[in-house]
Amino acid sequence: MTEHKHLWLLVCAALLVAGCDGPGEPPDPHAGHDHGTDEPHDDEQHPDDEGLDEHADEEVVVLTAQQRERIGLKLEIAGPGTITETASFPGELSLDPDRITHVAPSASGFVRSTEKTIGDKVLPGETLAWIESAELAEAKMTYFSALAAVEGVRIRLPRTHAIFENVNRLLDVLQTPPDSAALAGLHGMEMGEWRGRLLTAHTQYKAAWSIYESERNLRDQSISSGRELVEAEAAALQAEAELNAARDTARFQVQIDLIAAAQSLQIAEFEAVAAEKKLRLLGADTSIIESLQALVPDGSAMVPCRCEERDCSHHQIGSVFDTLGQEEKLGWYALKAPAAGMVIAKHMTLGERIGGETEAFSLVDTDSLWVQFDIYQKDLPQIREQQAVKIVIGPGYEQRVGTIAFISPLIDEHTRTVKARVVLDNRLGILRPGLFVTVRVDTQHQQAPVVIPKDAVQTLDERPVVFVAEGGGYAAEPVVLGRSDKRNVEILSGLEPGARYVTRGAFELKAMIVTSGQDAHAGHGH
Repeated sequence: MTEHKHLWLLVCAALLVAGCDGPGEPPDPHAGHDHGTDEPHDDEQHPDDEGLDEHADEEVVVLTAQQRERIGLKLEIAGPGTITETASFPGELSLDPDRITHVAPSASGFVRSTEKTIGDKVLPGETLAWIESAELAEAKMTYFSALAAVEGVRIRLPRTHAIFENVNRLLDVLQTPPDSAALAGLHGMEMGEWRGRLLTAHTQYKAAWSIYESERNLRDQSISSGRELVEAEAAALQAEAELNAARDTARFQVQIDLIAAAQSLQIAEFEAVAAEKKLRLLGADTSIIESLQALVPDGSAMVPCRCEERDCSHHQIGSVFDTLGQEEKLGWYALKAPAAGMVIAKHMTLGERIGGETEAFSLVDTDSLWVQFDIYQKDLPQIREQQAVKIVIGPGYEQRVGTIAFISPLIDEHTRTVKARVVLDNRLGILRPGLFVTVRVDTQHQQAPVVIPKDAVQTLDERPVVFVAEGGGYAAEPVVLGRSDKRNVEILSGLEPGARYVTRGAFELKAMIVTSGQDAHAGHGH
């Protein structure tokens, strides 16, 4: 059956060359006489253009210009070329694991609304669902309290620093007997309790030494007894000691208070930052953080207003409920997509209670896919990373090209193969994971003196031949074939470099020989 089909194709090809387009349509003897490189030159001998003259010269097959044009005859010059050896490997399209996203709720709670479902495409930051969480509400209040504590400490720190500076100024003044002008210069400066304690101790000191001086004068005049002088001196020394003790205590205590106030601010700020981090981990976004920060008045607003006639509304501390409103959804948060992709799974329903370990949504980004294939042990020396490959997917899909992105360093002990990977761009969404493919890799490129397309080689009398332009026609030259690849074949002998041979139309020439009864060896002097 196959032989009959092949013979029928040859007969059809011969009829095509003969110009049998239909009854009453003889070939135009003057048509198709162009002089391009795909036809014999004008100095070649041609028979009359009335049709095929197979008997004008028994060594060649002669065609008219019209016949050459009809079969699309094309000539090339034999020369060197490259034979490429290609290895093929079965593979499969798969998802990039780094592009698969499992979305879990950050805080446990109840599902109040779902915004996306299976098949929806989402962008990073888009809301998938709304969750109401008591844990989140508590975290919000903790954060608010921490912010308020920071502002409270910030009020105390400037006052503590002012007391430190002013008390040290007073101590410097009290180092020497101060005059009234020096003490007056410190009037109104905040010193806390230390102004009274230091000035009281200093006044007692001055009074005790004044009494002592009086007693000493009286003693010199023999008016006062020696006992009274001793008692006055003891009182003066005691007052001096108490003054020095007050100085030392004040200097040390204001320094300790200042350090403690600075540390308290650091601790309060740290606790506020920690509360904010926890709040974000529970699903609060920047807008929620900023709304809570806006509730906390600054330090100046927290200082009680002492004015009676002026407007002190900016000093009033607002109510949380007045600011948020009674309908504020304190525990609500948006479950958002952390990455772009398509929703391929949804494990939540309205009103359901879900925990932090629940996988609520699964997203996948198919803009980039992997081609995973196995390299046989015998091919490993010729395969390397960054090597170009061709991906044949199958009917209906265009062939893709890519490069080998990864070759595993391990050999599978069961299959004796090595896993390799190619990354394909799939932003158009044409390809789908799970499709089987064939990966073709050019492993070797070998040069040969004469390389021609496989289509130029025909078989006559069970021998390969190549049609060579000879005289005024085309002769079937027997050739010896060498190495080959999917397109080309090496010619070991029978076709010399520089010879003009038929690359297109060789099958039709073969059909003419078969249907006309010519010997396959005609034209070679046999």
